[in-house]
Amino acid sequence: MGDRRVLFWSRSCRLVGVGFLLVWVGFSSACDPYRKLSRSKSLADRDSAAFGYFRRKQYESASQLLEELVGLYRGNVRGAEVLYHLALSRMYLKDYYAAERYFGQLVEEYPLSSRAEEALFLQSEMNYLLSADYDFDQRETRRAIDQLQVYLTLYPNGRHVSLAEERLRELERKLELKAFHTAEVFYRIGRYRAATTLFSDFLTHATQADLREEAAYKRAMAALLMAERSIQEKQLPRFREAEGFYHTFVQEYPSSRYIPSLREQYEHTQRTLQISR
Repeated sequence: MGDRRVLFWSRSCRLVGVGFLLVWVGFSSACDPYRKLSRSKSLADRDSAAFGYFRRKQYESASQLLEELVGLYRGNVRGAEVLYHLALSRMYLKDYYAAERYFGQLVEEYPLSSRAEEALFLQSEMNYLLSADYDFDQRETRRAIDQLQVYLTLYPNGRHVSLAEERLRELERKLELKAFHTAEVFYRIGRYRAATTLFSDFLTHATQADLREEAAYKRAMAALLMAERSIQEKQLPRFREAEGFYHTFVQEYPSSRYIPSLREQYEHTQRTLQISR
């Protein structure tokens, strides 16, 4: 009797299990109407599945299929559309490196496509999002600047011109901060020769008024301190160079808050080196 009950429950459980499996398969198929199409040998079916997943915001599934389609559509007008949506899928998944690469591939392979302008701007936008703080490596910042400059050249009346110009100013400011910070590090550790050179380079290219004033002040200070610490035969020529930086600063920023400390250092260096006016 006990064996019959065990056999009965075993069969019942198997039947219930099969029933649940059939329900799950049916439910799964209903939830994913593109599964069968995605496994089809037909290019049109897989294309439909990829864009179906994209419309449903299932970007991982969409990108897997779109990656397959890119090669199959290479050289075909449809290829630009596939690449564009593949790049968007990776962007929505926050895979900005892959998205940047695919947007760039579209621009390179389909420059006359209706998607080319948008792809170029979004390529720069991916590098903008990847751009690190100014005290880290600025590779992506420079790439974004180059791409934005190309965008503004190719599409002077483009739909993203205002934002592109805003991004460009922001990224150029970041590079200026990077250059200023590098020069300042040498200034702080007493490497005055390097600091003087770097501040001079910075002033050649920088546009930000607040940074330019401080850079000009620190260049003059660094040059004066370098003259003091030089060997005797180099003191006078280096002081003359520092004196030039000093007078340039005073002429350009006569009301600067840095004038008192800079004048004090200038007079101290004069006395230290025993140089007459």
